[in-house]
Amino acid sequence: MNSRTPAPTTSRLAALVAAPAVLAALVAAPGPAVAAGAEAQQRYQGAAVRHTNGERTERDLVALKRQKCVQKYAVKQARWMAANETMAHQDLQPILSDCGLRSVGENVAYGYAGGKAVVAAWMDSPGHRANILEPSYRLLGLAARTDDDGTWYVAQVFGRK
Repeated sequence: MNSRTPAPTTSRLAALVAAPAVLAALVAAPGPAVAAGAEAQQRYQGAAVRHTNGERTERDLVALKRQKCVQKYAVKQARWMAANETMAHQDLQPILSDCGLRSVGENVAYGYAGGKAVVAAWMDSPGHRANILEPSYRLLGLAARTDDDGTWYVAQVFGRK
């Protein structure tokens, strides 16, 4: 060391060591947009489940119960559709076997701003309406995800043990 360069102090060394850790924490920590996205997903999904069950109970049908196995497949399909920016049905056979179901159905959609709107659209479609009002279904998985442009993609998976 020369006389013009002061010897590093413990506090300067700590700052140099801490700077990368702070930077890493800022990069790794979810920001407000990520948290808002998760909250928006929960609101969308909750509204869609409430309106689906509302349609059923208005007709004296049993309300559907959320179930982890069918939920896994709803999430998988909603994520795939959003990532690929396309709407498509998944192969239902793996759901039957993996979840131990006797019957399974699926509704998919994209472009609806909220859970109430997507259920209203499904109720206006004979095939989707039939799934929502199928008396034998007891289980429900529902997931909503957005693509990079903010378009919603939704998958609703029904099941009967």
